[in-house]
Amino acid sequence: MLKVIKRNNTVQYFDQNKIINAITQAMRETIKGVDPQLSIDIARKIEQDLEKICESATVADIQERVEAELMESERKDVAKVYILYREQRDKLRDIARENHKLLSDEFISKYKHLPNPFPTQLGQFIYYRTYSRWLPLEKRREYWWETARRAVEFNCNLVRTTQQEAEALYDNIYHLRQFLAGRTLWTGGTEVSLKYPMSNFNCSFTVLDRFSAFRDLFYLLMIGAGVGVRVLKSDVQKLPKVRTNIKIIHESYTPVPKDEREDLTSITFQRDTAHIIIGDSKEGWVQALEIYLNILSRKEYRQITTIIFNYDQVRPKGEILKTFGGTASGYESLEKMFSKIDKIIKNNIFSQLKKLKPVDCMDIANIIGQNVVVGGVRRTSEVILFDPDDQDILNAKNNLYEQKNGKWIKNKEIDYREMSNNSIFYTTKPSREKLSWHVKQMRYSGEPGFMNAEAAARRRPNLEGANPCMEVLLDREQMCNLTTVNVMGFVNEGKLDEKRLLEAQRLSVRAGFRMTYLDLELDQWDIKQKKDRLVGCSITGWQDMVNATNLSAEEQANLRKKLRETAHREAESYAKKLGVNPPLLVTAVKPEGTVTQLPTVSSGVHYSHAPFYIRRVRINASDPLLKVCEELGYDIRPENGQTEENCRTKVISFPCSAPPGKTKNDVSAIEQLETYKAFQKEYSDHNTSITVH
Repeated sequence: MLKVIKRNNTVQYFDQNKIINAITQAMRETIKGVDPQLSIDIARKIEQDLEKICESATVADIQERVEAELMESERKDVAKVYILYREQRDKLRDIARENHKLLSDEFISKYKHLPNPFPTQLGQFIYYRTYSRWLPLEKRREYWWETARRAVEFNCNLVRTTQQEAEALYDNIYHLRQFLAGRTLWTGGTEVSLKYPMSNFNCSFTVLDRFSAFRDLFYLLMIGAGVGVRVLKSDVQKLPKVRTNIKIIHESYTPVPKDEREDLTSITFQRDTAHIIIGDSKEGWVQALEIYLNILSRKEYRQITTIIFNYDQVRPKGEILKTFGGTASGYESLEKMFSKIDKIIKNNIFSQLKKLKPVDCMDIANIIGQNVVVGGVRRTSEVILFDPDDQDILNAKNNLYEQKNGKWIKNKEIDYREMSNNSIFYTTKPSREKLSWHVKQMRYSGEPGFMNAEAAARRRPNLEGANPCMEVLLDREQMCNLTTVNVMGFVNEGKLDEKRLLEAQRLSVRAGFRMTYLDLELDQWDIKQKKDRLVGCSITGWQDMVNATNLSAEEQANLRKKLRETAHREAESYAKKLGVNPPLLVTAVKPEGTVTQLPTVSSGVHYSHAPFYIRRVRINASDPLLKVCEELGYDIRPENGQTEENCRTKVISFPCSAPPGKTKNDVSAIEQLETYKAFQKEYSDHNTSITVH
């Protein structure tokens, strides 16, 4: 019987069905459609011809014969599709040979056909919506084994890593026992991570005491990072005054053909007028903001009285964004951003020069964030840190909603203020009366939050602020890339495999440390990262693990200490091996909202919501994945405030169940705070994220 030698030198018996399937697939791509008999005839002829001349043939030999037979048939249209398909497959194999050096095809083959690792439909949906990338050559989305491979090989190639370590990390990630940062699961190993390395990082922090910080803020939000922003009076005082006598003109939009667009922003001057032609890229948008702020604030531009914005290079609304995914927002959001900032600059002016206040800087940061939200990025995450006595920011959201005709209506004049959470930055301990007032304020609106900067500075002497979720303590111009261990993933039949859990923690430290070897595209941020290699090893599924194993309070405390000690030992050992300083802080607990839904366990240190509950998830109304959910009969509705006719976002409901044991309603607020206290004392170097109910 005829044998086939595959590309990896393994041998199989000839199977006509493989040729029939390949030709049929090519026929489906043509206008004339499928001719089943022709596929069968070609497969039979190839087998008969080969049997006459040889006992075995290579895959390449067989494919060339398929091409020849198709070219001699009446279906040359199919031959063209088949030839293009072969070229695409060859490209993919070349890419694979270049990239897949640590995780071999032989190793990965063990995972390709394993049962679906996601325990729930929610977990599988979250994966395909959030982390699975579109493969244009394959014309499909990634499978989980491919996503895990892409992310692990990206991470392990940043620093020379053994094949054994890469395989161990891959096995844990594939089986949902631990995770790289969600941002790395999405961008790692793609064109995005090469062009925008900072897109791999969860969050960041900056101080608005120079106009270049607004540029950095815009850039970071554009690449999907959350940004913590500090606007203390002492910070904003360092900003130069801005001129208020500059007229803004927006030229009418006439889009430039795609192949003629310029990526970068350019500027020309004519007498007292600056003409800014905005480029069609993230860099181009950021450059436009930087140029605008420079003209307002620098003395060398004092003769400029008019700025003309031209948006013709910006791609039209709805065009596909190939690098990051999603669709273009068009020029309108950018035009609105500059118009709103201009309004802030000219509000309450008494001279041609204005000193910005912290609330002005907060507004500009929020307006920038609002512009990003309607663009290709899924979200904007900002926290504003301000002085305890800053009444302007304290009351900034008081009129965000107005009651009209018995209904609460959003005030569109200041709707951008909803973009940030606002928190007081306490550098000294407030009085008991002040804290009592603060808690009462939070009961009604959830704001302002507060940051205990005095206590945080004891943990990080160079503390300047924190990320938007406040679980990572940061210096200015610093980013965080957080890794996660799912402790519930190491429970089997009520027993915790502590040895494997601690090994996963070691892998988590090393993976996070390797991310600090990325060369960041913003110079000052890269310098800071190389000086202070921040690591944040988080955990999730804790309360589910406790419920499953019935660990006592003492056993839980001992386990937290072991996890922390393991992380610190590994960080010091790995840093010594690499010849750099160890990270100042190593452990934290992040909110664990999205990545935790993959294994569908309790988020971070939180208890599950209830024994049975509904989890609602948003999805873009144009996402093809939505149509799959509709066909499966999921409960799908428009986002609040939208209708079927104008809907941009849909909400899908997933029924969920928690493992047996305590859930949120079984524990008091005091017990939840005790959990926070225990993790702060025994595990977290940074902070522990917890929502107390």
